Amino acid sequence: IPMNNVRTLTLLIILFLSSFLALNAQEIRLGGGYSGSKVDSDGSDNWKGRAGYQYGLEVLLGSRFFLKPGIYMQVRNLDYTTVGIGQDGITNGINTETRYTSKALRIPLMGGIRLLDPANDPDFNLYVTGGPTALIGLSTNTGENSLSFTTRSTQWYLGFGAGAEYRFLFLDAGYDVGMSNMFNGDGVNTNPRINNSYITAGLRFVLNK
Repeated sequence: IPMNNVRTLTLLIILFLSSFLALNAQEIRLGGGYSGSKVDSDGSDNWKGRAGYQYGLEVLLGSRFFLKPGIYMQVRNLDYTTVGIGQDGITNGINTETRYTSKALRIPLMGGIRLLDPANDPDFNLYVTGGPTALIGLSTNTGENSLSFTTRSTQWYLGFGAGAEYRFLFLDAGYDVGMSNMFNGDGVNTNPRINNSYITAGLRFVLNK
């Protein structure tokens, strides 16, 4: 099956599941914020993470113990530095930087627990979460640079986080550890793993208690 057809089918399945979960959710959240990248390299890779962003929605199933699937559009920015080498094999001080930007669907499936029992209807609450996340690539851009990076279509992460709720507002923060390499290494001799950090704030829409 062609990769484009597989990606289209995956997106349709995600859309269907998101609609089903929204109909059965106790809460829907809309939010956005900062997304950072930490490069876990082997020393020969010249990657540097830069600030990015994400926005999307989550649904909550459950009460004190809950399941929190979501779908986000994530924009990731990285810099890659190519070190110039002279004919004598010694670095010549001429370095070239490439800005790598990718757009992907970030799909977390987190489980969590609230500190206070929502049955008591507190205005403020805290919670912790943990679980896997899939990152499905949509597009990449390296500007006018001729270097070619082949990005894996799907990357997997395992993460943890914490958050706060105050009435109709929420604040989330977390860290995802890369379980698969981001690049296949075509065009450059590099194949790092990328860890992801995020801070997201937004609105809560409580449907059922």
